[in-house]
Amino acid sequence: MNKGRVEAFTDAVIAIALTIMVLEFKTPEEPTFTALMANWSYLVAYLISFLFIGVAWYNHHYMFSLTKRVTKRIYWVNNF
Repeated sequence: MNKGRVEAFTDAVIAIALTIMVLEFKTPEEPTFTALMANWSYLVAYLISFLFIGVAWYNHHYMFSLTKRVTKRIYWVNNF
């Protein structure tokens, strides 16, 4: 199996997860920094989650850059 397809699938799953996460963030009523800081706990939680997912995504791509061939076992482990 082409490892590019597995990477693309994982990228799509991560993009969906990040999109769902940002939907929880409440839109401020005014376009000011003060209004944004009223939801600081959501913002901090989102940024920390984004950082952790970004690190996992980077490590995933690094792991696949070292992989020469994707077997069925690697495919299923990646999906889980």
